[in-house]
Amino acid sequence: MALCIAHGSASMRPKIITTVTSDIPASKLGATLAHEHLYCDIEIHSHRPDNKMMDVPLITAELSWFRRAGGISIVEVTPEGIGRDAVKLREISEASGVQIVSGIAFYDQTTYPLWVRSAPADRIADYFVRHIEEGHHGVRAGILGELMSHNEVEPNPTGYRLEPLEKNVFVAATIAQRRTGVAISTHASLGRGGHAQLEVLEAAGADLSRVAIGHCDAHWHEDILKDMAYYLPILERGAYCQFDMIGWEQLAPDEIRAERIAALVQLGHAAKITLATDTCRLSQLHANHGRGYDYLWTTFLPRLRRLGVSESQIETMLVDAPRNLLARS
Repeated sequence: MALCIAHGSASMRPKIITTVTSDIPASKLGATLAHEHLYCDIEIHSHRPDNKMMDVPLITAELSWFRRAGGISIVEVTPEGIGRDAVKLREISEASGVQIVSGIAFYDQTTYPLWVRSAPADRIADYFVRHIEEGHHGVRAGILGELMSHNEVEPNPTGYRLEPLEKNVFVAATIAQRRTGVAISTHASLGRGGHAQLEVLEAAGADLSRVAIGHCDAHWHEDILKDMAYYLPILERGAYCQFDMIGWEQLAPDEIRAERIAALVQLGHAAKITLATDTCRLSQLHANHGRGYDYLWTTFLPRLRRLGVSESQIETMLVDAPRNLLARS
């Protein structure tokens, strides 16, 4: 009997990642910041002029520091409603040589377009899918995110609940994930809404192994066990913990971030941790005497090494974890 092989089956095709310039082999992603902003107007939401970064030459120059430090790729997750412009991201990528993965999502409810406020989840999903499969002026999104639910002042992971409009958008993202195979990256900042986000995503049928819960490091407690009680259920459900506010010491000291990451690594979770600095302010740029997109390399990774995190474990978080999150057939 002749052996029949289904050529081109999904299991046999090499994994790819969609960047703003092209699809690339997943193996070419390299060291990656998993949650950043390169072109955004968060001033619309925050009312801080510092939150308006819409200068392509400025960001191109800033990324030269990132490249010299060892960075290769950036996941840019500026959503619709706060300045998302995929074409500008392509310009930045071409000028800087940095591989950029663009997200598609909506920000908080105050910035939802009117049609989103009344649309069923299927219609919103269609919008996401068009950006993933067709793109805007040929620039395609490679991830769903940052998918936001509201902030709350106090951390309340057991009591936090998504509001109805947010839940509808999360269901839409799940539908789009199932249709396209892309990953989901969330905004679960103040309030620690990651558990509630996963409940909604799981109920809608999302692949939680392709979900990164963002801003896991926006809160902290003196008692590390309280923080671990937030991280571990996320990891146990197969999702990623994203420590993406590295350098935001007004929210948590980087010493604490490093200790929490090192503790998770020691428990064997490096493959499900992604890292970033959530840079989104002009004052954070080198041009304005800020820390820059290279801060992870210059300041934070040395902290991890001093805590016993090995080079191979760092590579797992910087290279393997984002690659496995983003790659699809």
